[in-house]
Amino acid sequence: MILGRITGKHTTTQFSFTVDGNAKKFEYVQVAHPSYEFVLAQIVELTRNNENVTAKCNIIGYKAEDGQIKPIREPFLSDTEVLRADDKFIKDTVMMSSGEDGAYIGHLDGKTIKVKLDMNKLLTKHVAILAKTGAGKSYATGVLIEEIIEKGIPLLIIDPHGEYVTLKEPNTAEKEIKLLQKFGVKAKGYLRKVEEYGNPRINPNVKPIKVSSQLSTRELLHLLPAKLTSTQKGLVYSALESLENVNFTSLLYELEKDESTSKFAVINVIKFLLGLEVFSNSPTPLNELIKPGRCSILNLKGFNPELQEILVYKLLKDLFEKRKKGYIPPFFLIIEEAHNFCPERNFRDAKSSEIIRTIASEGRKFGLGLCVISQRPARIDNNVLSQCNTQIILKVTNPGDLKAISRSVEGITKEAEDEIKNLPIGTAMVTGVVDTPLFVNIRPRKSHHGGSAVGMYNELQNASKLSDNRAEFSEKNVLPIIPPKVTKKDIRVMADRPIEKIETVLIPCAMAFCKGKGDFRLVVERVNGHVVTNTQTKDVAELPDISKLTMNELRILKECYKLKNFTANDIKHPEITRIDTYLQLLRSKGYLIANGAKLGLNPKIILKDLSNYANYDVINLTKVSFDKKMKPKLTLEQVKTKVSKFVKVEEVRECYLVHYKVTHKLV
Repeated sequence: MILGRITGKHTTTQFSFTVDGNAKKFEYVQVAHPSYEFVLAQIVELTRNNENVTAKCNIIGYKAEDGQIKPIREPFLSDTEVLRADDKFIKDTVMMSSGEDGAYIGHLDGKTIKVKLDMNKLLTKHVAILAKTGAGKSYATGVLIEEIIEKGIPLLIIDPHGEYVTLKEPNTAEKEIKLLQKFGVKAKGYLRKVEEYGNPRINPNVKPIKVSSQLSTRELLHLLPAKLTSTQKGLVYSALESLENVNFTSLLYELEKDESTSKFAVINVIKFLLGLEVFSNSPTPLNELIKPGRCSILNLKGFNPELQEILVYKLLKDLFEKRKKGYIPPFFLIIEEAHNFCPERNFRDAKSSEIIRTIASEGRKFGLGLCVISQRPARIDNNVLSQCNTQIILKVTNPGDLKAISRSVEGITKEAEDEIKNLPIGTAMVTGVVDTPLFVNIRPRKSHHGGSAVGMYNELQNASKLSDNRAEFSEKNVLPIIPPKVTKKDIRVMADRPIEKIETVLIPCAMAFCKGKGDFRLVVERVNGHVVTNTQTKDVAELPDISKLTMNELRILKECYKLKNFTANDIKHPEITRIDTYLQLLRSKGYLIANGAKLGLNPKIILKDLSNYANYDVINLTKVSFDKKMKPKLTLEQVKTKVSKFVKVEEVRECYLVHYKVTHKLV
């Protein structure tokens, strides 16, 4: 369709035309060129005088033989027809489709053309997602995360507010169901691919996160406050010189030997760092956090800001070093609220700033992609922001933030900068795909969005209804469930015999939060009081009441534990005779079992450190239908008392295991 003809003065980068048809701002047009066939351009402004409407256009370029977009070197001829660009020409020219490997984030504004980001570029060239509060940056980030998870790329999310754990759940929002169909996607949760880490004391549904207590001298000095006096710093340097293995405990021991009174302020600081309980001799394995098909979320909700900075610094430092050596695969790092972790130096400095700057400048060389998300672009370290080659920018109105975006984004025009202030919710300006910014309608999320603002009034109203209608709430079968990894459908598919029926049985349990060598959790079923060693297979082991054993029985059992497999002749104890009699007693009480011609320990009885049976499943409060719910024989307090004989128990929480009872057809 002809929109008009080129008029007035024009260059190799811009031209204007008098509008004859119905043209819109930011619409794409194509113009025939005597040397380059058709060239793509975009309307960036429309002006009206008394008689005519004039459109000002920026020239994007033409598709060369090598497949690249190139600028023209000769201006258009005057009076050349300007046509509305057809979808195929737009798609072919700007190369927004990256095939099946592209990250599908939405449609080109006003079109049904899919906008896909090159996944290889995402890993090697960083991303910034910027917007004011409530403009949809967390939602757009969720869309990008879904695409990365689908491609199996290892992913680590630094999540200060616990917004992204809802990736596990499919999108059930009624107003988005139709939109999902419009954009050609289906609701989907990523339960099996998302793992959440944090502090179980703050959030019981997370795996504990621990970082290595082994520190380089530079790391330790970096973590200490900058306000230490020169005398105090001298004490630290002197202590470090005599240490072979640098960690907080060894430094503390060395400082306590010094006679200077200046040591006490330094000792208090080190004790504070030790008390954070994130440094450990048994840190969370980095190859557990970063592995193909895994999205690891570091949930920092409830952590104080100083602890967040320290934890992020040490974790990213260790990950970057391992990645440089090839010990872990390439991965993508997403940092929410990035202005808190790598602030612009004019505002303040953070413990985590240095490592994030390093990743921004060097990470691409080692296959470590970075995505920073912020509602305050002006407060992000400019060196980090300028390293982001792809930007997804939603509505921004703050003048300082707009200036920061203009400084860091290449190719942004004055018209595009003005348009950022007027972007509707759900529309983003994407740069870095081509030289000219693209306006994209972000697709709906497949998974549930957890970043919505909390309505205090509605929350209180719902809580009031819940407390007033507890019977009704119970009837809806909303229970604390440890979800199974397989479904009834999975069981039917994997069955080797025809199945008549599958019944859902709920087993009452308790999750005990224990403190031993480290914090860990146990699941105890409340029917027989056994520890659940595998929540998926429902394997259990018994917690024995060893107080009922005699002293000689305990001594013999200790010798049995050392030998594993034995006969009466293998056990030697100078103070005990009739060894065989005691072995028979222990066997009758279930501690020993026959193992061929010998005896062995009963694997169904726990005789070693309870932390070996630690559980990392999460409890979800969810609506569940069932055929049978077993009655508990033990109360939560009884479970706590039972487990407390072996390890300190801080808290016990009710939960249920889902067991599928399968009945096969008679053949």
